[in-house]
Amino acid sequence: MPIAASNIKVGWIHPTEGYVKYKSIDDANAYEELNPGTEFIFLNGDRKVQYMTIDEVNKITVNDLLRKDPCDTRQKPCGCPGLRFFGGRGIGASAHAVVDQNGRIIAADIIDGGRGYKTPPQVQVIDPCKSGSGAVLQTEIKDGVVTKIILKDFGSGYVSCQPATPQYPALVKMTDVVVTNSGFNYECGKDKLTVTPNNGTVLSYKCDPFGRIKEVKVEKGGNFTEVPRITMPSDTGLNARFTPVFEVIRDPLPQVASDPTDIVQVFDLIGLNLNGYVDGKAYYGNVFFSEGIKYAGTRQTGGAVVRVYDTIQESVTGSAN
Repeated sequence: MPIAASNIKVGWIHPTEGYVKYKSIDDANAYEELNPGTEFIFLNGDRKVQYMTIDEVNKITVNDLLRKDPCDTRQKPCGCPGLRFFGGRGIGASAHAVVDQNGRIIAADIIDGGRGYKTPPQVQVIDPCKSGSGAVLQTEIKDGVVTKIILKDFGSGYVSCQPATPQYPALVKMTDVVVTNSGFNYECGKDKLTVTPNNGTVLSYKCDPFGRIKEVKVEKGGNFTEVPRITMPSDTGLNARFTPVFEVIRDPLPQVASDPTDIVQVFDLIGLNLNGYVDGKAYYGNVFFSEGIKYAGTRQTGGAVVRVYDTIQESVTGSAN
């Protein structure tokens, strides 16, 4: 049977109700009249979220409900884990899991923070190999958008993707340390935190009169390709436990800004936007424009800027057509 136009549904983010869904095009036009400039949300036939103006909503046809990507029913080899967001009364959050060489999920790279979340959404690890377990991810939101993902437990046994899976370079930088057990009886100021491997990381801490570790601050965060071990050797203190928190950095450009051994390859299961090329290599980070020219980053900070070209050839020769 042909698909009826009544099956076309859109949604939007309500200031107090969060994500409002399953609304008709007529409903959308009525809402737009009362709330000009609303950003509408459409889930196409490939189950991909699209953000639209009302003019774009009015151009949706039943063809947009059909699957465009061919349905591949061939048996596939198992591969790296994916992440699924649910709950929180919002929509659209997506991220890539970064698996280290020891089979642990060291970090998650946020691709889209989504829209309209009223509470932090939960994250499910989808492991097609069913070999990994134990990873626990916690989200943080700001203004309805997922802004941070913290690994409460890195898990174990996860595998990398097949070599044919698209990849992009990134850095995994330590940005925070969570005190999961404050311990007791530590000699504040004498006992030192250790990070193994250290990778240039410098930490400081605060403790209370009973020698309990209350807070750890990252004075200088190193770049990591595996989960480090954080401990506090002591003659008197016991039981303190710490969990490192990492940020995945695609911007500034890892291959320009860092030691090549610091760079990890993140497998792109979602379809990250290719924003251009730098020095003959694909660039997936943020871009900004100045006088019509595209640069890496989100804004000009006064330091050296890195130009992003539209083609590989232009990025090698340093000249745009």
